[in-house]
Amino acid sequence: MRSILPVASLALAGACGAKKPAQTEAAANRAPLVSEHPTDDGLVEQRIDVNGDGQPDIFNYYQPRSEGLRLLVRKEVDLNWDGQVDVRTWFDTSGRIEKEEMDGDFDGRVDWVDHYQGGKRVLSEIDTDDDGVYDLFKIYEDGKVRRKERDTNGDNRVDLWEYLDENGNVVKVGQDVDGDGVMDVRQD
Repeated sequence: MRSILPVASLALAGACGAKKPAQTEAAANRAPLVSEHPTDDGLVEQRIDVNGDGQPDIFNYYQPRSEGLRLLVRKEVDLNWDGQVDVRTWFDTSGRIEKEEMDGDFDGRVDWVDHYQGGKRVLSEIDTDDDGVYDLFKIYEDGKVRRKERDTNGDNRVDLWEYLDENGNVVKVGQDVDGDGVMDVRQD
């Protein structure tokens, strides 16, 4: 799985006025296309064109409220401007992130999901071999990865555990050698 960070930087540059190679000067000087319309599920969808190509790149979904400002409940972003959503982010009623799904290799399938509680990431599920099944799980405490669990043999059961210290160093390893999903070997 390739990282989405270089493309995310490119998308942010596009949001700030940087141009894609094929983008014309006239397109670069246009204001981002913004449209809004109600959705079938009662939300308001806002579409934004950050790179001036006439196609939306950011989709914001708002929940109307009787009092105060409307509430952003979901954001979808096309990072590489290919017309496909690459990142979906859900927010709770206080505006904190709840969940984020990412297609890091731009193949049209989600391969990384982050789960949040109280706006803090607590779990990442990652498909490292592009087979559509999550095989790496990162558990966070206080914003740091404290444990990694892996399915190394593709049987949909965790068989390798790594425990990390405050600095991200592995301090303990466990392994399931007989395939029952229970740690058999532990190394401190």
